[in-house]
Amino acid sequence: MAKRRLTQQQKRRVSSQRQKPTESGELKSESGQLGEERNGLVITSFGKRVLIEADGGDNYTCKIRQHLGKLVAGDKVIWRTDIESGTGVVESVLPRTHELSRPGFRGQTRMVAANIDFIGIVTPVVPGIHPDMIDRYLVGAEQLGIPAIIILNKTDLLDDDEHWEAVAELLTPYDEMEIPLIPASTVSQQGLDELQEFMQGKNSVFVGPSGAGKSSLINALIPDLDIRVGALSEATGLGKHTTTNSILYHLPPLADGSYGGNLIDSPGVRQFNPMPCSLSELESYYPDFAPLLGQCKFNNCTHGHEPECAIKAAVESGEIAFSRYQSFRRLLDEFSQPAS
Repeated sequence: MAKRRLTQQQKRRVSSQRQKPTESGELKSESGQLGEERNGLVITSFGKRVLIEADGGDNYTCKIRQHLGKLVAGDKVIWRTDIESGTGVVESVLPRTHELSRPGFRGQTRMVAANIDFIGIVTPVVPGIHPDMIDRYLVGAEQLGIPAIIILNKTDLLDDDEHWEAVAELLTPYDEMEIPLIPASTVSQQGLDELQEFMQGKNSVFVGPSGAGKSSLINALIPDLDIRVGALSEATGLGKHTTTNSILYHLPPLADGSYGGNLIDSPGVRQFNPMPCSLSELESYYPDFAPLLGQCKFNNCTHGHEPECAIKAAVESGEIAFSRYQSFRRLLDEFSQPAS
């Protein structure tokens, strides 16, 4: 049987019902009645949907308007409830600050989290501190305009003064650059209170290599994490280990009852690397180089093979740490390689 065609009058009536506000000021949609606009916070994303926390603290699964693109943990949005289904629709995204992203395929970037206040670089004393890793994260943080701190983890494994002195020597360049450093241990509980105070009222994200103890640190800061993960898995319909997307968790209140802040856990950040950049840009991401820039014999000095290089002279005199110079040269060499 051929489909019955609508008359022009019927088409206008259907279009009118889809767009016309009701007496209560709400809008009609094909899936049901949409409520008033509300503020929300993205807890996590999964597929073409996101889990939104409403102002009152309740969570809602929401569709995303197609023109909005990908949303990530930490995004602040305007959304409406779908009264008929109990879900929702994200209508718009508020302007982001301090986006955290990492290089993706074919030169593209992948958004990881939004509205980040600082990055915690987790570096363990065992299996060992790697200044090159720290420098890569610091350069990445500078590129993104996000403040960073260094979390010296597993300090309970520093068993004597000699070990402490060796660690202190490795971290001296960062201390001289006045980068905040917090020693921490989930065994002795060292630094956890200080870390919570530093994170108070902020959106934080931890990065670090495999074996840094990032997960243990997060579990120590959020004691009921397993319960929360289970609740989120049930809300999204995903298994506990099926997603690699970022997830935002509320930190427990401080002892005085003040707001603890948020911690975004992102497995993908473990492979975070700086975005390729020019020589002058890379130099600017090394603040310990700043006093000497422009003092080399050649204006385009790469601080490698050129004679009369002020940076190399500073390395030889101990003014600049050799480890910092090495990481700079490695990054410059990598950025100079043609894209594969």
